[in-house]
Amino acid sequence: MLEALSMTQLLATFFGVYMLAVGIGVLMEREGFIKIVDELHDNTTLGYITGVLVFVLGATLVALHNIWTDPLAIFVSLISWAAFIEGILLLAFRRPFLGLVGKVKLSKTNIPTLGLFGILLGVGLIYGGLS
Repeated sequence: MLEALSMTQLLATFFGVYMLAVGIGVLMEREGFIKIVDELHDNTTLGYITGVLVFVLGATLVALHNIWTDPLAIFVSLISWAAFIEGILLLAFRRPFLGLVGKVKLSKTNIPTLGLFGILLGVGLIYGGLS
């Protein structure tokens, strides 16, 4: 089944599964999600390794998929570029970047909104990728 999908459809499906899993994880482990952001800010080694991984993943995705022809392809390309840019920001400006992200006050009350957003986005990407 997967071999019949285009690169755009395959990446959309994988991104969708990832976002669905993250959304569910955020809903199930609210305090852990807040702790992850704090630890990335405070732990230099963890922040650097995360930056390297996100940069390499983003660069690879951009190299494989930089297609701007239809809405699904554009969305997949935007996700790829966002990962690439996030990796650069984590490597070059980790503390200021995470400080800016930290200005969005994460609490037990607004995290469910993020989780639900991730779930809806994930389901939409899976649907778009498999249809």
